[in-house]
Amino acid sequence: MAKTIIDISDDKLAELGPYKDRLGELLLLGLSQIKIQEVLLLYQRNLLSFGRAAELAGLSEQEMIRQARAFGVVPRWSEKMAEEETA
Repeated sequence: MAKTIIDISDDKLAELGPYKDRLGELLLLGLSQIKIQEVLLLYQRNLLSFGRAAELAGLSEQEMIRQARAFGVVPRWSEKMAEEETA
């Protein structure tokens, strides 16, 4: 298992106190959110399709839609996507 040392300010360290037994989970959740933010940025720049963005984030398209909306990103809809949504 690899070890990493991270410098954290005192105020953030105090915030982490209640979660000290769950730092691994906290790190994985943060990693997941970073991935989502990155693929949404690429999607907004028209560098990825919505489906590919969901795939890279490791999410279903339905969950990716929820995440996109949470970040204020409105997915561009094709007729095919609209038909799938209403089916």
